[in-house]
Amino acid sequence: MAASTTPVDGQFWRSTLILRLQNRNKSESYAFKDLIAFHNRLFESSNALRAENLQLSVQNEKLRLEHSASTDKASSDNSGNGSSKSPNRNEKVQVLEQKLLSLQEELTEMHRRKGENAQQLVDLNLKLQEKERQLQSKEASFSECQAENSSLKRDIQDYQTNIKKLENLNQIIRDEYQANQLAFAALEEKLRKTQDENRLLVERLVRYKSKDADKMNEDNENFLSGGSHNTTSSLLHTIDGLFSRKKQAKVQKELEDAAKESRAVSPESTFGDRGDLGANPFFASNVPSKAISKFEAHDQEINAVKWSSLERLVATGGADRKVKLWDISKGGQHESKGVLVGSNAAVMSIDFDSTGSLILGASNDFATRVWTVSDHRLRRASAGPSGPT
Repeated sequence: MAASTTPVDGQFWRSTLILRLQNRNKSESYAFKDLIAFHNRLFESSNALRAENLQLSVQNEKLRLEHSASTDKASSDNSGNGSSKSPNRNEKVQVLEQKLLSLQEELTEMHRRKGENAQQLVDLNLKLQEKERQLQSKEASFSECQAENSSLKRDIQDYQTNIKKLENLNQIIRDEYQANQLAFAALEEKLRKTQDENRLLVERLVRYKSKDADKMNEDNENFLSGGSHNTTSSLLHTIDGLFSRKKQAKVQKELEDAAKESRAVSPESTFGDRGDLGANPFFASNVPSKAISKFEAHDQEINAVKWSSLERLVATGGADRKVKLWDISKGGQHESKGVLVGSNAAVMSIDFDSTGSLILGASNDFATRVWTVSDHRLRRASAGPSGPT
């Protein structure tokens, strides 16, 4: 071992290899260390007993041969020499029988110990099988824990992905909230200005009313203090004013009645030949009385409608912050061609470009936006002079 720890070319590879083997043996055989040691001792004792049994069998055979030889010799001696040496032979025979008996007892003890060792070996095998079953159950439990760990990792990844999506959505909502706050502040400022203008207009109206009252009082005083000539001229002036107002009311009523009629009025039937019209001819006109197509374009009020210059395409903008495209080329039927989104306030005005491929929309969030008609995508958004986009 001392030679194995000596560094060769600056590397303790032998000691490292031995240490790894020891760690492996410790991790793999530590739980069965006592069982393996007892099993090894049992096999060693079994081998020793087997060798001892073999030696005893050899000695028994030798003793049996010697006994048979001595018995034959004793019989021959008895026939030849008589009974002079019979006590010595009997003693030897008794000693040999006692020795044989002790060897048989030892053999019996060896067999008993062999059976005990075999039973212990069977018990150890059963314990080993039980340990293997426990190890298999532990491995199965470990596999289940690994699978559960993998599923939990996947769940964690899904939750992290959902958190990122929610963070992005939260950021979008924050941006919209800031834009709405800016729009609300601008609307408050506009409301304040409108209220100031309304207050100024009310004050001006009160001043004008007071001036009119003062003038009327002055006219009444002049009327009461003036002469008969002034009275007559004022009366004639008043009568002329009444006739002129009645005439104007009559003409206005005739114009309203003519506008309510749905039939066309020809200039020939009304004014005769065109030569009689002089330098100011009138032309016939029709007032629409029936809608060709009627449909609900938006959920709220519609603020703007625009025809395309190239196709039978109509664009509508409303208070729901959307611009919608409609195809009405099939007579009274209508078909939706797309919805343009991206505005943060009500759309107030829309218009097509000269090619009909782009559409411009202006909304109450102080911004204008440009969409493409073909793919309905927002191409550009710009802020107005009163606030950000």
